[in-house]
Parts: sequence; C-alpha cells; structure tokens
Amino acid sequence: MSAVMANFAEKKMENMERYAENFSLWAEECVKVIDKESGREVPFRLNAPQRRVAALMEKQRKAGRPVRVILLKARQWGGSTLVQVYMAWMQLVVRRGWNSVTCAHVKDAAGSIRGMYTRLLRCYPPELKPGKPKDWELVPYEKSASVGYVTARDCQVAIATALSPNAVRGSNFAMAHLSEVAFWGDGDAGTAEEIVRTVSGSVLRCPDSVIVMESTANGKENYFYEEWKRAVSGKSDKLAVFVPWHEIELYRRPVTRAETGRLLASLDDYERALLERGVELEAVAWYHDKRKEYQSHEAMMAEFPSTAEEAFSTSRQPVFAPETVPAAEEKVSAPAAQLAVFIPGEGKRPHVLAEFALRPRLVVVSEMEMAVPLGEAVNRAGRLQRAAGRPLMVVENAAPEERTHARWCSAALAEAGASLVYDEEDRPWFAPDTDVLSEWIDILNALLRDGEVVEKEDVRSLYAGFRFAAPWLAPRIVARLAAAFYRRSGGGATDYDSLL
Repeated sequence: MSAVMANFAEKKMENMERYAENFSLWAEECVKVIDKESGREVPFRLNAPQRRVAALMEKQRKAGRPVRVILLKARQWGGSTLVQVYMAWMQLVVRRGWNSVTCAHVKDAAGSIRGMYTRLLRCYPPELKPGKPKDWELVPYEKSASVGYVTARDCQVAIATALSPNAVRGSNFAMAHLSEVAFWGDGDAGTAEEIVRTVSGSVLRCPDSVIVMESTANGKENYFYEEWKRAVSGKSDKLAVFVPWHEIELYRRPVTRAETGRLLASLDDYERALLERGVELEAVAWYHDKRKEYQSHEAMMAEFPSTAEEAFSTSRQPVFAPETVPAAEEKVSAPAAQLAVFIPGEGKRPHVLAEFALRPRLVVVSEMEMAVPLGEAVNRAGRLQRAAGRPLMVVENAAPEERTHARWCSAALAEAGASLVYDEEDRPWFAPDTDVLSEWIDILNALLRDGEVVEKEDVRSLYAGFRFAAPWLAPRIVARLAAAFYRRSGGGATDYDSLL
C-alpha cells in the first residue's frame, strides 16, 4: 500500500471513530436534508431542541441502557427527522446488522421516510462508502415492498403503518420509531395499545436498541396520553420528553434597551411567569406579540404550548379560528387562476378540482366536486390544465384504510401532457403526512389571520368541520391548504410581480 493510500485509510478510520462518538458531528458533516424555506439540500445541523433530545438519547445509550423515549412534539422543530437520522447513524456508523422499523399513522409517511433514507445514502460522503455503489443503496429486501435493505451494512429498514402492523410481526428489529401514536386507531386506546405491542414486541431489549414513541397531542382520551402519564410518573420504561415553543430558536424577536421597560410593564401574569421560569425576554416578547393574532389565550396555547399539560388540554381547539374565516364575497372580480389543485376522491367521496389565484390574495376562482368515474375526473383535470396552461397540483387525501389513486392519476396526467407540480421528493403528486399537513395549516392560518383569503361562497362550515386527524373528510379545505403552500413556496411570483 502506498503512503498516500495508507494516509487516506488512516484518516477515514479517524473520521469513523469520531463519528461513532459524536452523532451531531456526523449529522452535520455527512447528512443532507431538505430545507423547508429554500427547498434545497442542506447539511443537517441540529437545532436546540434536537440537540437536547439527542443528548438525552445518548445519555441512555452510553450508560449501557436501551434507548427508550416518549416524545411529545411541538411544531416546526424536526422531531421526526431527528429520530430517523439518529437510527440511520446507528445503522451506518455504530452497529452493523442493526435493523430498524418505522410505524407511521398512515402510509403517506412511507414515501417521505424512504425518500429521506435514499437521499441520505445518495449524499453520503464517498470516502465513507467502500465497496460497490450498489451496496450503498436502499433496495427491496427479498422483494418486499415494505422492507428496504442496505447491503454494505447488512441492515433492514422496514416501514409499516398503524393499519398493517402485522407486516413486521415475527421479524427481529433493534430499533423502532412509532410516529403520531395519539392518532392510531382513530384515538381508540385499546386498538393503539395492540398496535404498539405488535411493533415493539419485535424489538430486542439490549444495549443500543432504540424505541421512540412520538406524537403531537390529540387530547387526553387516547393511549398516547396514558403512556405519557405513566412515563412522567416513572412507571414506564420510557423517558418523557416535551419541547416547549420557547426552546425553538425561530420564536424570538429582538428587544431594544429602550423598549424593555415598556414591554415588561405590558406583560400579564402568564407572561411574567414565563420570565420567572427562565424563558428569555426575546422569546416572551415574540409570544406577547403573537397572542394578538388569537381571539383567546387557549387558541394560542393550542398552537404554542409552554407545557405538556397545555399541549394535551388545548389540542382539541378548532384548527381554524371562526373569526378568521372570510365571509363570502359574491361580487369579487374573477382574477386569472394561477394554479389548479386536483384531489382524487377515495372511497365514495367525490373528486375535487379547484382553481386558485395566488396573488396578491388567495382567491378561489372556481371549484367543483365530481361524482364521476376516476378516469373521467382525470380527463377533466387534464383538459382544464392544458386549456389554461397553469400548473396542476395532484394531492393524495385518503383515509388510512383506503387505496390511494394520486400516483396513478399523476402518471396518467403526465402521459397526457399536463404540467404538474412536483413535491420535494421529486414526485408529481403530494402525499402530506402529519408534519407536512401541520405546516400547510400554519401557512393557511397565517393567510386567514391577515385577511389574504377570498371566498366567493359561504364555506364557514367547511372550515369549522376540518379535523387534523381526518383531513380526508374535507377535501375542499385540503385543496386550499395545498394552494396556500404553493403560494408560500413562490408559486405565482411572476404574476404577482406584474401587479406591483
């Protein structure tokens, strides 16, 4: 071996030793994720909540104990991403042959999970991938559609849903990520417990094994809440972890010295209590300003809980505040549509095809529900797109037990020459999981609060009936969520510029 090759091998060995001891360093130097703002691949630099949760997991692991965590998620800090990348680190760096399983609320999450792992392997540093390139790809394991395999590390990456947990029964796993457990079995505690037992029962109880049960809050009448209480009281094998809003760096605003006295005088008892608990003034200032957007403090706490109890107590608040839903503007001028959204009907529900103007306000230009065969609905959506020349966004919106048609629809539309909008995984359809749906809701809520949504008919009952746990019951609202996301991501910017 030449001196150059020897030095290279020695350097690689040093890097692997460093990475095996430092998850955060490995994540930043070796992992790429999609930045939600820019849509670009960026290094995975852990934020403050992610660093804290990772440190707690590492404390358990380095003490020789199995990693066991129940994680109550807040919005917009990347808890699910952290768990997925941590398990990948265990498989690619720490342990060989260390199989993992992720069980999600619905199958929409499977594509994003598989896409994250595929991207991680594709962007992984070449010097850390010895052998054949094919050995570092996620390929089907024994022709299974739900289990991937990385040959170079001899590990399986399995994906199940709460509706089909038996797909992993009898397998041997070392790690399990149980996602959005509060919504499993539509909140039925007995059903959720049985699913958890099925999946967790396949995980070895040994050092370096991992089980993370996580969810956003969904009230108190479900299995996840009961498990949270057991963990808090010390009766569970899991460590209870909650990330409050004020730990997320995004929720800050600068406070000048001249403003400090006036701000402190304007705080109420709740906000002063936050300061007494050690919350930074810049965070409390942001919270103080943000509360003005909400009719009640309870509605604010539902979005930004300071404690776990707040999260569970307020999570049943309406998704859309009634006072922000616009009244019908029957005489609104019909602007040129800049986006069409097609939602295939699943089960016995009709298909939805809606057109939206995006700038300067979000306007529902036209909207129809079509109780026709799927093929005819696809033909109508394609004809509309080709005639008007605007992009078409296909959105999957199926109940967990239903067969979905969005992928087939997008393929048929693409073959017919339609111009489709692609998601961050470069797919010509959108399958929003709970994290993505939460982000879309935030965007639409912000537009509603700012008076930037125009409705040509009275749809207040549609907004009032929307349920985060069952978006398939309100496809017309899902169409608005998709349009709001497309608008925020830059869609229609050219037309908007021409209006200025």
